[in-house]
Amino acid sequence: MVHSSEKLKIAKPFHLAQLLLILYLCLVIYTSLTPFNFLLESHLLAWSWLLAPTPRYIPVFDVITNIVGYLPFGFLMVFSLYPRLLKWSAFICTLFLGILVSGCLESLQTYLPTRIPSSIDWYSNTLGVLIGALFALPFRPQWLSGNKAAKIRESIFGEHQGFFLLLLLCPLAQIYPQNTWLGMGDFGLQMTRISPFWSFPLNNASQEILITALATLSVGAVFLFGVRKKASPLKLISGLLFFMVLLKLLISQFQFGQTGASKWWSISVPVGLVIGLMLTFLANFLSRKNLWLLAIASLLGLIILVNILPYNPYFYNLLEQLPQGKMIHINGLFAWIAIVWPFLAIILLLKSRNSSLK
Repeated sequence: MVHSSEKLKIAKPFHLAQLLLILYLCLVIYTSLTPFNFLLESHLLAWSWLLAPTPRYIPVFDVITNIVGYLPFGFLMVFSLYPRLLKWSAFICTLFLGILVSGCLESLQTYLPTRIPSSIDWYSNTLGVLIGALFALPFRPQWLSGNKAAKIRESIFGEHQGFFLLLLLCPLAQIYPQNTWLGMGDFGLQMTRISPFWSFPLNNASQEILITALATLSVGAVFLFGVRKKASPLKLISGLLFFMVLLKLLISQFQFGQTGASKWWSISVPVGLVIGLMLTFLANFLSRKNLWLLAIASLLGLIILVNILPYNPYFYNLLEQLPQGKMIHINGLFAWIAIVWPFLAIILLLKSRNSSLK
């Protein structure tokens, strides 16, 4: 019999939780301090926001956003502290670190002319950390430990652990409005595009179908290569695409209100999606070497197409309708994720080139 104390000794830290926590902290810092135009000559003290009077008007949306925004911090921190700290020790440490991080970011906002630090934001963030940590406390040690998570990731991705990061980032890349759904890698440069009046042989609808189909094939080929055969990669890809469609619907509803779905959805999207899924199904029969080549070629083709084909005229109208008051600072980060994702996938594929020949 192995006692619980001995189990804790052999329990591994949850490195995935630590990695996600670091990524999430980068996200929080970016959204809290962008656009980073600090005025260091300001006569204000960094902690002056603590002594400021309570605002007369407190937007409920901002309070809820601050609470929800710090929930993952509290949740992931409890997992990250295991097995060094357990249960209430981890809870107290998490709460202290959350208060410290939120307070430091509010203090830095004192020197940002476009940001308004507030004690209400600090209280909301602290409440979010507290709730997130409370959600994490009931989990048993085998779930907090990295042992179980490592086995699950190993069973799905094998030696290609970097593709797990691609899996996490892919849905986030679809949040910010794009010219075409899944049209990742678009730098938004007008100088690289052909005339917006060019419509032969491709009009706006056929361009959208082409990009959606190629993007779906790109995502499919990447994960067909990166996911182990016995982990049913086609099921994972189908589930991922379904989740991204659902997420896009929910985010569009949040950003644009009742007519959110119609802001990005057209008949071209499901047509391109079906074509891309059919091509992905056929690609599943390729050898690993040819699958690797297909993934590289489709990603490069996607990057080229989204940067040379003209924007859909309705896309500009869509951006004008985007309520900038909601998610204004975090949207910029999501836009960058959409740009970087295909290039990150290509880098991981190049690093995995040797295993593609096995």
